[in-house]
Amino acid sequence: MRKFLSKYIDFSEEEYESFISIAKTKKYSKNEYLLNANRSAQKLFFVKSGFMRGFRIQEGNDITHHFYLDNWLATDYESYLTGNRGELYIQAVVDTTVYEFDKISLYTFFESHEKFEKIRIIQAEDAYLQMVRRLKNFQYMELKERYLELINRNPELFNLVPQRYIASYLGVTPQSLSRLKNEL
Repeated sequence: MRKFLSKYIDFSEEEYESFISIAKTKKYSKNEYLLNANRSAQKLFFVKSGFMRGFRIQEGNDITHHFYLDNWLATDYESYLTGNRGELYIQAVVDTTVYEFDKISLYTFFESHEKFEKIRIIQAEDAYLQMVRRLKNFQYMELKERYLELINRNPELFNLVPQRYIASYLGVTPQSLSRLKNEL
């Protein structure tokens, strides 16, 4: 967490300790849910170690929305920002340890420590840029290009999750992904 924050802001040891004191360190076992759909997302997670995936259930199908690796922020951002019920489930793919921040405590902290407010901006910008990149990939890239781009960006992903999760993230059936892998 300290390394992640120091890329964006300068802070003293005292300020860091004050910030980290509002987080709870939580451990989740493989397949355990950190966030469930149909509830308002009131937590922000920072992945200390492990790996999670965010997914939606649409017409009975499990659609992978996002993968969250070490040193990433995770939540259902739409629900987190609007306060409305969310659609996203976040599940630990392997045993995972996170810093869990309660939204109200985090916002209260930001009010009294303005330089840390930049984290909120970074979080929103990062979420936006990830979604823009993903949308562009779907609009402009063939499946083969999207697959190779995902391998280049997150090679460890392919050792951590079943092929069906990668296929749903790429917007194809597992069979189509198998054909592509055999072709390559």
